[in-house]
Amino acid sequence: MWALRAVASQLTRAQSTGVAATYLRNVRTLGGGMNPFLRRNYSDEAKDASASEASKEAFLKKWAEVAPSTLDPPSFASEFAAKSEKPADGAPVPSKLTFNFYLPHEKPYSAAEVDMVLVPAVTGDFGVMPGHVPTAAQLRPGVLTVQEDEGTSKKFFVSSGFAFVHADSTADVCAVEAFPVEDLDAATVEAGLADYTAKLASATSGGDDYEAAAAQIGVEVYSAMNAAITDSK
Repeated sequence: MWALRAVASQLTRAQSTGVAATYLRNVRTLGGGMNPFLRRNYSDEAKDASASEASKEAFLKKWAEVAPSTLDPPSFASEFAAKSEKPADGAPVPSKLTFNFYLPHEKPYSAAEVDMVLVPAVTGDFGVMPGHVPTAAQLRPGVLTVQEDEGTSKKFFVSSGFAFVHADSTADVCAVEAFPVEDLDAATVEAGLADYTAKLASATSGGDDYEAAAAQIGVEVYSAMNAAITDSK
C-alpha cells in the first residue's frame, strides 16, 4: 500500500482504499486504537520547557551511571526542532497564519501564509487563525481545510496524525496519510463501507472482539470519506 506514494498526482480507485488501509494498519499497531490521546491547551510554555529540561537532565544523569564510557549520550528532538519564540506582550497579531503540512512522502505546505486551517480532531473540529492559543491535538479521519485566502481553499482527507499550534501564529499538521478530497473515488468508498459494515455485523454476532473493533474502525474511516465526498458535491 505504501507504493501508492509513488504514483502520479491523479489518484485512482486504489488510493481511496489506501487511506483506510494505512489508517487501519497504524491503529492496529497502536493496539486497536484505544490509546486515549486528548487535545490539550497549554498557555504556560515556560513551565513546560522547564519541566522538559529537568527531565532531560535527570535522564542524562541516569545515563551516565549505567551507559558504557565509550557510548556518547543520546540526542533529543529539541536539539533539532525549530525553536519558536513567544511574541512580546502587546505585539500585534500577524495577519496570516504560517502553516506547515507534513506527510511521509511530501510536504504540501511549507511555511505558507494562509488565513485559516480547519482541523478534524478527535475532540472535535476546530479552526486555527493567527493568534490561536497553543494547542496539541490528535487528528481523526476527516477533512482538513486550508483557507489560503478569501475565496480560495483546499480540502484534504486525512487518516490520522497530530496538529500543533504554536504561540507565534504558526501551525504544523503531521498526517500519516492524506489525499485531496476531489481525488477520492466514490464507488470504491461505497464498496469499502459496505464491506466493513458486513464484517462488523459478522464479527459482532460471532463474538470476536478484535475483529469487531477492527471492522468498526473501517466503518468509521470509510464513513468519514463518504461524508467528505458528499459534502464536496
